[in-house]
Order: sequence, then structure tokens, then C-alpha cells
Amino acid sequence: RVNGPGLRTVLFVQGCSLNCRKCWNPQTHAFSGNEIAVPAVLDRLLAHVSHERASGVTISGGEPMEQAEDLAVLLVELRKAMPHISIGMFTGYSSQELVKGVFRTRDRSHRQNRADVWRSIRNCLDFAVTGRYNAREPSADPLRSSRNQQLHLFSTRHTESDFDQQAVEISISASGLTAITGFPTLGIPV
Repeated sequence: RVNGPGLRTVLFVQGCSLNCRKCWNPQTHAFSGNEIAVPAVLDRLLAHVSHERASGVTISGGEPMEQAEDLAVLLVELRKAMPHISIGMFTGYSSQELVKGVFRTRDRSHRQNRADVWRSIRNCLDFAVTGRYNAREPSADPLRSSRNQQLHLFSTRHTESDFDQQAVEISISASGLTAITGFPTLGIPV
């Protein structure tokens, strides 16, 4: 519920080369781990969304755009399979970098090809938060951790009022492990 409107399934991708200081998800930076084929990821997402009765999917990371080609395929198929759900994404790249194709991808495609891939992704999204995290400029704006980040609405599914407050979710496992996710109000240490 803290990564976009409604109950959401969040897909964290692995790998990010942006190295934002004090990133919230440093464990997602390494490009290591097992690769999972797009159809398998899609099957898992569809099952989880159905089981949890989620109203949306949010893509986060790591840096989703560094796997842009596979992400585009995934989102096109997800949108076909579940046209009724909300799809959102967090990226450290600015909207200008995305439009111009000035972002790093694993396949090192030509800039124009990357811009085309971004358009394909954008056409599947209802919203995106863009811009690198800057720990020196904290934000109280919904879904934005720093003031330079922007919330973009790409469809009529949501309005600004759907993103009206910061939220945080605290989970405590049976073993006592505590995890904080979301966007703490300014002043809450994490």
C-alpha cells in the first residue's frame, strides 16, 4: 500500500549502476543472482496479484531501466493479461533522460532504440516516479524521497489526489526481523 495507490504487488529488479548516496535499497545494486525468464516473472506476478487481490503492480529496484528491453516485454504482457490493474514504476533516471534514451541498459543498445523502448514501457504505465534519490533534499511529497523527483501520470486511471500522503509500512517477522518500506515522513529516522 505504500508504493502506489491501493494494495500493490512490488517487483524489485536486481542491478543498478546509479549509486545514489544513501539509497533505500542498496542490496539491489549488484548485477548478480539468478536470471529469471520474462514468462516466469509474468506467471509469478499474475499469480501474486490474483492471490492477494492486488489492485496494482509497482516496478522498483535496483534500476528497472537497466533491464528495459525485458521490462518492456513484461509490461506489455502484464497489461494484456490484466488491463484492469494499475502499473507504476520508480526509476532514478529523469524524464528527460528517458525520453532521449540516455540511460544505461544491459544490452547497450543504440540511444534511439532505448528511447523507443522507454515509449513502449511508458505506454504500459499509469504512473512513474523519476529522478535520482538525493538524500540532501528530502521530500514530504507522496512517493518521492527527494525534492528533485517527479511523479508523472500517464493515464486517466489515477489523479493527483490518489497520491495525497506519504506512507510507511513496518513489518515484523515471527523471528523479530523488522523491515520498513515506503516513505517515512520527514524526521523519522530509518
